Amino acid sequence: MEGCLNDTDIYTLCQTLALGQRTGELYLEDDAGHTWLLFLSHGHLVYIADRHSHSLERLQDLLYGQGIPWPSPDSFIESKAGASWVEYECLWWLLDYCKLNQIHSVWRALLRESLFDVVSLNRAWFKFYSASPLTPQWHNLSLTALLNDSLSQLREWKKLHPELRSLDQSLELTDIKPTGNDPADQWFRQLEPFVRERITLRRLSRQLGRDVVTVGKLLLPYLHQGYLQVSSWGTNGHTRTFPPLSWRRSPRVVCVDDAATVRQVVESTLQAAGYEATAIAHPLTALSLIFQLSPDLIFLDIAMPELDGYEFCTLLRHTPRFRYTPIIMLTSLVGWSDRLRAKVAGATDYLSKPFSTQELLTITHRYIGAAPPVTFLTDESFNDVLEPKSSLETPR
Repeated sequence: MEGCLNDTDIYTLCQTLALGQRTGELYLEDDAGHTWLLFLSHGHLVYIADRHSHSLERLQDLLYGQGIPWPSPDSFIESKAGASWVEYECLWWLLDYCKLNQIHSVWRALLRESLFDVVSLNRAWFKFYSASPLTPQWHNLSLTALLNDSLSQLREWKKLHPELRSLDQSLELTDIKPTGNDPADQWFRQLEPFVRERITLRRLSRQLGRDVVTVGKLLLPYLHQGYLQVSSWGTNGHTRTFPPLSWRRSPRVVCVDDAATVRQVVESTLQAAGYEATAIAHPLTALSLIFQLSPDLIFLDIAMPELDGYEFCTLLRHTPRFRYTPIIMLTSLVGWSDRLRAKVAGATDYLSKPFSTQELLTITHRYIGAAPPVTFLTDESFNDVLEPKSSLETPR
């Protein structure tokens, strides 16, 4: 599922995913190059990774806004959660220093801020991938409820236009100072230390522990009276061609299987369908090459010498690069115990041998979308090669 959004159908897209109880990842990219990755579990929102997720600044701001002391970063242990985003991983680290309800409140604030940015998008490209849910999960919240809340907040925010148009506008003090002692003037004096560093409205709302609309309404009179001014708002001339260039290359697939016939079918079929496909015979060789190839989808045979598919999959899932890459097991083992073992290892799905070229294309399309078609090979082209096991495969 992919396409272009405008400001009228972001709600429809999210509602479709929520009502369909979809599990996977929704990727969004706007024309300024900002990206969001929404992790869904059965239609509920688990986390949103965005440009703020790779540092602890937002987390520090939110803790400050709730009056929670920031622990010493020297004690931070990255391996506690194993997530790819330091902000999300840090939630588990904070369990040793904060109350559970405090961390839960901060986590909700993270979701609300990111989702507000998402519903504010005027135009963006999106892709949705069905995938295993994000692990570990802190919690999840109804996407529909959060979406309605964010849209309501956006309607109120637009009432602050044109004075305030972006959460990333910087606030500055002017030479005009209030001279009275009424509550509004006293509150402004309390605000001055925050604004003195040319803070953005986004960071100010976090550090005050209030939502952006409430803070915007508090600031509006001071803007009208000339006590504050905001930086100009715009795109700074930076726009990107749609769709983003990173999306224009053909999706890349790697197949690791010690059976030459299977490698031939997978590589030939997918290349003919417009994908970049590479087949590798030896698992240890594949383990070193796969980081260079950086595939969007991986097919793994289960029964291989030296390193079987379960072990290979487990190794990949322990690396940040391939923690969420779709991994499809190729196997003639279709028992429930085999499927369960594949799931425990981190496999996304499985494809039973023997399989047809159409089945191969269907499962590829399901997880990474369609590539521009060139020519399609028929099942008859390979009617004698897709045996359950070839002589090159190691019996289990």
